[in-house]
Amino acid sequence: MAIVTFQQALGIAPGSIEVLSQYSKALAQISRDQEACKIFEGALEVFPDDVDLLRNYGTALSKKNQHNKAIEILEKALTIKPNDVKLLGCYSNALKQAGRLNESYRISEKLLKIEPENIITLNSYAQNLISMGQHEEALQFFECSLKIQPNDAITLSRHANTLASTGQHEKALQFFERSLKIQPDNAITLSRHANTLASTGQHEKALQFFERSLQIQPNDAITLCRYADTLASTGQHEKALQSFERSLQIQPNDAITLSRHADTLASTGQHEKALQFFERSLQIQPDNAITLCLHADTLASTGQHEKALQSF
Repeated sequence: MAIVTFQQALGIAPGSIEVLSQYSKALAQISRDQEACKIFEGALEVFPDDVDLLRNYGTALSKKNQHNKAIEILEKALTIKPNDVKLLGCYSNALKQAGRLNESYRISEKLLKIEPENIITLNSYAQNLISMGQHEEALQFFECSLKIQPNDAITLSRHANTLASTGQHEKALQFFERSLKIQPDNAITLSRHANTLASTGQHEKALQFFERSLQIQPNDAITLCRYADTLASTGQHEKALQSFERSLQIQPNDAITLSRHADTLASTGQHEKALQFFERSLQIQPDNAITLCLHADTLASTGQHEKALQSF
């Protein structure tokens, strides 16, 4: 409905920077990133120095994994507004996604000095702490954030996901539920909620949330892999294999998906094919202990005991 309204507004005011910016942002929020980027690019030809356009364009590029281009766009925006909190938060996030963790952390520290009680600042810093494995410290910053804005759906979701990462599943589920009451169609939150449900053995309920997430973002490789894993856990192996295959079409070199796919193939007696996928996974992550163990087990099942012992 919102998209249709924006389209009507553009028909009335086709050159409105505000309408173009909000329309592009709305497209990005429902994962129509390609369309959003085209509109951002067109708008920036007319308004090349508009910071909001540059920030939203950089964020959309980052979602498409075009991290270097996103960083370039955000750096241009920062030459115009060097202390803009939203902009610095997006920049920190883009650096983190590009693997430039130390730079991202430094930007987060700068943000904290500028606005120590801003939830964007607090969340950005928490996300960087998570990247460095400091989950307990990150939880403290999310809690500070939620004292300021207790109904911020994104913060609730990130807090929940961090709780789940530290094994606090029941508490995590409560925060996911709060987040989904506010943003019921957030695909990432739906997927993370589903994954936490699966971790607590609530597989049937988890499948429902995975399916809701995939209706919104059908090409999310991580969700497809986790959905497949949960299907396999409930004995739906053929359906699981289809979901693994879809995930691998999107991210063909994801070592975890290759390994989980291989394990499911082995469970259905397709040992030779499973071995091929285990070998592909181990080429990418040769020291993954779980994959090595599963690979060895499958080798043993095919009578290749000497090779199995080497893998162990």
